[in-house]
Amino acid sequence: MSSADVHRRSDIGGIDPSRGTPFYAPPPRCQKTSVEIIREARAALATPDGRRSATGGSMGVAQRKGVRTVNTKRPFTPRERERTLFSGSTSAASRAERPPSSFTLSPLHFDSNDSSGRGAISNTMINRFSSEIIRIDDGNSKLPTLLVSSARRVQRHQFRAMSLDDLPEEKEESEEASLSHRKAVLPPPRSMSFNNMQIESVTEEPMIISHTSSPSPESRPTNDQQAQCVADDPGLITENPLRREFQDPNNLKNGTRSWNDNLEGLQTDTPRTSGLRVKSGHRRSRGNKSISKRPGISRNWRHAAEGSDPDTKEGTENLEMSTPQVESQPLREAAVDQPVYFEEKISPVLDEINRAVKCGVSEEVLGELVAKLYGILEAGGLLGRHFKYRSQVLRTVFRLVDREYGPLLANIARVMLALKVSGSNLTSVCKLVFKVTRHDTNDILFLESNLLDLLLEAVACVPPLELPEAQVYGYGALKFLTMNSQLVLRLLNRGILELLVLHMKLIVNHQQENGSVPEQTNYALVQLTGTLRNVSSCERTFPLLLMTGAVPQICGLLMNFVHDQDITSNVVRILSIISTHEECCAAAASHPSTLPAAVAALRRYSSHPAIVVRLAYALGNMMANSDEARWQLFSVEGFTETLLELLTEYLKKDREHQADGLDGISNNSGTPEDVMVKMIRVLANVSVHPRVGPVLARSRTCLSLLVSVLRHKAVEESEELVLSVLAMLNNLTFYTRDQPLSSLHTELAECLCDMLPMEHIEGLVETIRVFGNLTHFREVRDILTKRAVLEVLVEMLDCDSRELVYVCVGVLVNLMSDASRRSIFQTENGVLRMIDVLQYFGYGDWQLCSLACQVLWNYCASAADVQAAIGEKETEKLIYVLEEFLDDDSYFNNVEVFGECDPDTKDVVYQLWEEFAHVATKLLDRIEDQETSLPIVG
Repeated sequence: MSSADVHRRSDIGGIDPSRGTPFYAPPPRCQKTSVEIIREARAALATPDGRRSATGGSMGVAQRKGVRTVNTKRPFTPRERERTLFSGSTSAASRAERPPSSFTLSPLHFDSNDSSGRGAISNTMINRFSSEIIRIDDGNSKLPTLLVSSARRVQRHQFRAMSLDDLPEEKEESEEASLSHRKAVLPPPRSMSFNNMQIESVTEEPMIISHTSSPSPESRPTNDQQAQCVADDPGLITENPLRREFQDPNNLKNGTRSWNDNLEGLQTDTPRTSGLRVKSGHRRSRGNKSISKRPGISRNWRHAAEGSDPDTKEGTENLEMSTPQVESQPLREAAVDQPVYFEEKISPVLDEINRAVKCGVSEEVLGELVAKLYGILEAGGLLGRHFKYRSQVLRTVFRLVDREYGPLLANIARVMLALKVSGSNLTSVCKLVFKVTRHDTNDILFLESNLLDLLLEAVACVPPLELPEAQVYGYGALKFLTMNSQLVLRLLNRGILELLVLHMKLIVNHQQENGSVPEQTNYALVQLTGTLRNVSSCERTFPLLLMTGAVPQICGLLMNFVHDQDITSNVVRILSIISTHEECCAAAASHPSTLPAAVAALRRYSSHPAIVVRLAYALGNMMANSDEARWQLFSVEGFTETLLELLTEYLKKDREHQADGLDGISNNSGTPEDVMVKMIRVLANVSVHPRVGPVLARSRTCLSLLVSVLRHKAVEESEELVLSVLAMLNNLTFYTRDQPLSSLHTELAECLCDMLPMEHIEGLVETIRVFGNLTHFREVRDILTKRAVLEVLVEMLDCDSRELVYVCVGVLVNLMSDASRRSIFQTENGVLRMIDVLQYFGYGDWQLCSLACQVLWNYCASAADVQAAIGEKETEKLIYVLEEFLDDDSYFNNVEVFGECDPDTKDVVYQLWEEFAHVATKLLDRIEDQETSLPIVG
């Protein structure tokens, strides 16, 4: 034995022959602990995701020997630094027609001629909307078209108005109509229960019911700090009845009466929040709040919710009251004498604001004055449309909207929203809030006041086909706010996801019934989907997406709005996010419109890598776990052609990038290389299906594209791409056993030989795995012998990587079937190295040991003298190792090894050991009996 061989033997087996150690003694490093044995056994049985097959290990064998799915990382999406209404992805012509992100808020007058909006919808239309909304289920039924007559197309010059000048005054309206409409479209508060008819307050103190959404800091009780702490707790996401309605479609079929009764019997219970803070601070009013109520709701609201009243029987009657009865009731009286309260409390503040404007005081002071005005209005119970002097207040605050100070604008918006403006005034205030939200430094203003609740209510109170400009800027503001993780949790607690789902359903229904939606509604839908994209990024949202039926609606958007690039871009981003969650991914894959719409989107936006890469990533996730989804996608007309055309196109672009010296591995998603990775992954995961794989394996276009990628890409530079191609080739060549060898297969074998040797272990494993499939053909075995690959494979048996050794041994099983190659194996000390493999990986990997025995079996197949072919010392060592491994009693009854092993794992290990024992026993008998020949093992 040469000195080099001695050093190698010492390195592999821990044996130094010069020290007189018995040749057959197991090396010390082979004496594994019980933990190592069990860990290696489990690793050998594991599926790619780390889970053991429930069928006893067949899955593990299939994953090592057969087709496999491919994983990849999610496309990199840089954080948006600027808050803009629309991205710059669409054409210049489209951008010119869209609503502007920047505009001037000039002094406004109060519009009183609005006939739509929250307070001006007729009672008939309200009843119709309320009765039809209960028909919503998880997306199987259609919704009625809402107010088609008033969903008319707004003139482009009106929608794109850059200022808000000279708006007419708004008429005072019935609080009843406004309330009824809000109840018809606003999601019920999350803290209420329809089933138990019980209000669960998120604060510990008794709520003083008012007609406003949330109390302001100016009239809050002194113990508000505790309530604020509770409201800020992200874990306090209480039960939402609308979510339960989405979860159980049967609850949505009980009729209009049940829906409206539930709405009428409950009162909004919004967590208390602190007020807007300005730098200098302002004195808070300590005045007591008056107890007021909405029309049709008992003042003793807790007893009304429970169906009983200790003082009167009105509680039960209120629970049974329907919507028309509510509308017929007289208006609720204010808690104060309005003329007196206006003259004594409100008018002085309005005068003070006017004087401050004339004197040019700082915007900080003006902000304090508007906050003081809000507090006085709230303390008097005068927030809402019932306030007689509402127009005077709004005229005053509207004159201040052209300022720039965030807290001032936020307080102005609070007053406007709390007074329930509608029509073009609601559009104005949505623009105002949008302007505030454009700067992330103003996010704190929404955390410290009830402005977030008021904004969400305003957006919810406008049907998505009404006031489209208000919806654009309202959802635009929500999109910016959901970029803040704290505000996302708070909005989830307020029911934003249920609202998004409801509006998506209404828009999709209109699209399906009419073939299109107004252009302005498209713009609003862009902001809505942008908001949903941000909300979906929160992991806590995934279960809610399933409960609310959001996933089918997202898939429906892709199908119905594939023509709109901005909407499609948002939808595919949402799909790429939610497809990382197993149940959401399964729900998306099972929706009938998802896969055809995805293929259509890939064709339509083939030149938009940002869309292609994310959609391909989502499809790859869907194809990773479902054979049914694989067949459905493959059955979509034009699927294979579309993906191969895209792969060809982006391979060409990548070559152009390389020729221009551009970096193909940047951090930005959508590079040609990143797109190719995601597209190849879709094909690889689809090819796992036993009916799809053979079809793709016969595609010369597919195979030639993959070879082209390997020709001009190195694993060291493009690791993920090359590994994905090799995994795809492994799947395709797996199906070539029953097909004739083509020139492309020999070209592929030559290409793979050029890649050897390489320093990249995983690349080596994947390359040799493909050889394992191709070496079933004698022509390929000849190529490997000619290119000296056999010597490389034998040398790599000394590697410590179990998977690399496993695939090398697998190829050697095929190569040893030819007698002409056995001499090379013997020359390279292949027999001794194979016995070392048995020793080193024994006990921990019986699959590998079985393959090693098959190599030796094939090597001795035609030998007249087995001991002479193997070698005398090698034979002695082999017999010792095999006899030790075949002693199942000492192995499986070893308490140190299996004492803490669970029975299932022990059973699986025993099954694998039996497969090894079958081959090892025959090999041992062949050596001892000196049979003349052995059959070749394939």
